[in-house]
Amino acid sequence: MKRFLQIFLSIVAIISGIALYNLLRDAQWAHSWLKSILVMLPELGTVIAIFELEHSAKANVLRKERNELERINIELQEARNTLAESNNTLFAANNMLAEENKRLQSERNEHLAEIAKHMQRPQTEAEINAIKLRNHLGSPIIALNSDNSRWGGGPLIAEVSDNNIVAFFHPAQRGSQAFVIYADCKDLEVIEIAQGACPLQVKVNKRYGNFIPLGEITKWEDHRKSAAMPVFDRGPVAYHIQFGKQGSSETRTLFIYTSKDGTNLFQLEASTGEQFVGNNKEVSIRFLSKQVDYLSDGFQRGTVRTGESHYPLFIS
Repeated sequence: MKRFLQIFLSIVAIISGIALYNLLRDAQWAHSWLKSILVMLPELGTVIAIFELEHSAKANVLRKERNELERINIELQEARNTLAESNNTLFAANNMLAEENKRLQSERNEHLAEIAKHMQRPQTEAEINAIKLRNHLGSPIIALNSDNSRWGGGPLIAEVSDNNIVAFFHPAQRGSQAFVIYADCKDLEVIEIAQGACPLQVKVNKRYGNFIPLGEITKWEDHRKSAAMPVFDRGPVAYHIQFGKQGSSETRTLFIYTSKDGTNLFQLEASTGEQFVGNNKEVSIRFLSKQVDYLSDGFQRGTVRTGESHYPLFIS
């Protein structure tokens, strides 16, 4: 409609200009330049008004487009705000889910631990003793036999196998030979009471396997390369003595066995676990050394029993 009005006014202006052309020409000769200009002002105003009207129409269109863009921008801003709120809501929900998942995971772990605890087999006496001994590998102990007689020499806890078999190692000292005694942990009574350098007291109610001599070694690490001990075929008892301690039921014994083949070979066996094989002189020296150990520990000589021997023992 505005476009049509602009065209119409332009046509009117052109026709008016043609119709008034002659009049304007005559008026130009009849009047002064000032009057001519004044006469032409209405026509110029009309033309200017026409162009101004066109510019105004374009301005209105642009203004309308700007308003439309502003409206779209406002809608986009509102949409962005809505999305931001939704994102914050989702973020908060995700945090809540994470916390809930963490709580559920913690509860699950607690339940699994509880189930495992109930399903776990209780530790046996052997396993409990093995743990105590492993905690003190290499340490000396106070060892007792089932009759409460005490081992001499301060055996060391050498190793504890996966089957809970413990090795008590007696290192060689003062000319004596080293040896090892094995025991099953189920046959032990382990008391965690320290006495001097010994963190444990161990009562061996039953030994595992045979006594094993190891020669003159002083370290357990050398037991696999120690010299082989002579094989002794035990014969009758040549000498036996029992030691007792006043006011105590604890006893200790020393046995000397002859060789079954009658050769000059004897075996000394102490209730503390030590065994020694040698001729009559070597065994006599070892016997006297063990006797001194027992006497220094407060024991007294008791019952003595002797047997036959082709070779004299120097132990009187």
